[in-house]
Amino acid sequence: MMKRNYLGASILVLALVLTASAPAFALNSKMLTLRYDMVLKGTHLQAGQYTVRWESRSPTATVTVSNEKGILVTVEGQLVDRGTKFSRNAVVARTSVDGTRTITEIRFAGSSQVIVFNE
Repeated sequence: MMKRNYLGASILVLALVLTASAPAFALNSKMLTLRYDMVLKGTHLQAGQYTVRWESRSPTATVTVSNEKGILVTVEGQLVDRGTKFSRNAVVARTSVDGTRTITEIRFAGSSQVIVFNE
């Protein structure tokens, strides 16, 4: 009887922990569509849909970009608060003389925090 109560309590605690932490995980993962081929820290990303995940260690973040094939790149970035929430997802890029677009910042709809990448 004691084992059954312990097991039931353990499952309840685990369920509460997972439920409480689920929103935190969801906030650190967003879908992003690139309309053009771009480069992120030396990795070529073709136009298409990606999942961007980040683990924050204020003010830095480890950012992982993946698609249906798997993880494509993991890089370091900085979380910066711009003070105004963005209405849509956006990628800020620097275009070089040869036409290469290099991602310098990623913005997400509904958030004032952006991820900034320095070369």
